[in-house]
Amino acid sequence: MYRLKLTGIFSCVMVLMFLTTAWAKDRVAIMDFENKSQHGGWRLGRGASDILTTELVKTGKFNVMERDRLAAIIQEQNLGASGRIDPSTAARIGKIIGVEYIITGAITEYGQSQASGGGRGINIGKKGYHATVDIRMINTVTGEIVFADSASHSKSAINVRVFGIGGGESFNEKKATEVMREAIKNLTAKITSVPLKSGEGKRTAGSSGSEALVADVDGNIITLNKGKNAGLKTGQKVTISRKGKVIKDPQTGKVLKIKYKKIGAIKLTEVEDSYAEGEIISGSGFNVGDIVR
Repeated sequence: MYRLKLTGIFSCVMVLMFLTTAWAKDRVAIMDFENKSQHGGWRLGRGASDILTTELVKTGKFNVMERDRLAAIIQEQNLGASGRIDPSTAARIGKIIGVEYIITGAITEYGQSQASGGGRGINIGKKGYHATVDIRMINTVTGEIVFADSASHSKSAINVRVFGIGGGESFNEKKATEVMREAIKNLTAKITSVPLKSGEGKRTAGSSGSEALVADVDGNIITLNKGKNAGLKTGQKVTISRKGKVIKDPQTGKVLKIKYKKIGAIKLTEVEDSYAEGEIISGSGFNVGDIVR
């Protein structure tokens, strides 16, 4: 009996440790890469971002947003899926989808090169594959670029022809993709080595600039302007407050403190990606614009 109890306690501790670790991970969204090379078309950019998504998930350092879900949100918000995203746009997208970091990228080189030599009917050819990938990692709270780097990788194959007969190969897309994957793996190693300050980009329902707000009041039902993407869950109880007095430094004008008045609390009954609904369980006088804290 004692051993069973001990096993149960140990299991609970392990689950708690797992959940704590998962919660502590930074949330990342990866946009479709821009293809600046002359080959591969737009699909190459999407393929590169898919590879980076896989590699980052494998490191276990980040919670990476599922890309189909990201694409749906971007389409819903009419934000455009292009990799051409500046820091200010990334910050706006990050607030909507509830992530701390957005990664954008570009494929600047992708393709093959050829060289040959020889004589007396013998031709030795060398076909090379090369890829260079650039990425930027943007803190969606501050709009700061916290990481920017590029990585390259090359691979070659040799073929010999005698009097026009012999080996050789046309463009090998598989080898070209393998080269790009290796370049992205190198970038992944660099990203995971970047020291991010604890809580540097963290968002909570009550953090400045990313609060969940009351969007509608309909009798006993309150609708919030954020949902799953901001970490809200069905059954969760949240407190609704109203911004009150703002205390400023009389010399510098810097905001020292903002006082909030508690209006009441709601229990969430329906939570979607970008909004949530809940029933009032305490308080009254809820207004549009009130804040979840």
